[in-house]
Amino acid sequence: MLKRHAVLFSFLLLLAAGIALAVYLARPKPVDITVTKVSRGRVESTVANTRAGSVKACRRARLSPSIGGQIARLLVHEGDQVKQGKLLLELWNDDLQAQLDHAK
Repeated sequence: MLKRHAVLFSFLLLLAAGIALAVYLARPKPVDITVTKVSRGRVESTVANTRAGSVKACRRARLSPSIGGQIARLLVHEGDQVKQGKLLLELWNDDLQAQLDHAK
């Protein structure tokens, strides 16, 4: 019974040591920094940032065309500023264009 406890204790001790080693090796690497000695001098420029944060659009719109189809050309991308009436995309219409040309 004593031998069994000794084996169990040894196993638990090795397991704890393995976990401790894994945690030690998985820690983040230290960040490289540059240390500079402070000295008096003239202020070259100042930067003021009184409102830190994110900028969000005040108006958003969800777009869906009145007809379905594949997009042939995408003329604007996420983040682009657009004005009313600007063409945003063109749908693939080669088959319709061929029918129109044939009808003429």
